Amino acid sequence: MAEGIIASTNRCMLRKALLSDADFIIQLLNQKSFIDNIGDKNVFDVHSANEYIKKSFLTPYQSGLIAPFIVCLSSGESIGVAGFYQRPYLQAPDLGYAFIDKYTGKGYGFESCMSLMNLAKTELALQAVNAITDIRNAASQKLLVKLGFMEIGFLKIDPQNDPVKLFTHNLADAVAVQHPS
Repeated sequence: MAEGIIASTNRCMLRKALLSDADFIIQLLNQKSFIDNIGDKNVFDVHSANEYIKKSFLTPYQSGLIAPFIVCLSSGESIGVAGFYQRPYLQAPDLGYAFIDKYTGKGYGFESCMSLMNLAKTELALQAVNAITDIRNAASQKLLVKLGFMEIGFLKIDPQNDPVKLFTHNLADAVAVQHPS
């Protein structure tokens, strides 16, 4: 695999983020759907995007693959982010993802997240992976169920915000799915 690529599927690849992804990050983080479902990250210019990339991507890479990655089409066009986050309030890593709106509903989320779940089981040897969603984000909840996650309840992360739905996926009994290249 090429440098920086951690997984590939039939239609896309997941690669490590670079500071040169700043314009893409600005576009993704400022979509109404991102702000509504994940939150406003206050990333509006290249400087704040570079700081976000350093904090959210580059720093976690120093510790391994419990990190988010850029999802690209085989052409190299960036279409989203997907990866693992170690939240202080969760024991197992959290699967997170977000895509440019014009690429949602086309199977890229399932494809890239299934690849990550296989990585979690085979290379990271994780026993479980969690996921959280906004309670109104039915599309994300449907994707998590399709990936094999089970809803286990609600979680109040921040007293100023509504609770989120909490999902978990026990990987100890899960079978890795092979995607033809």
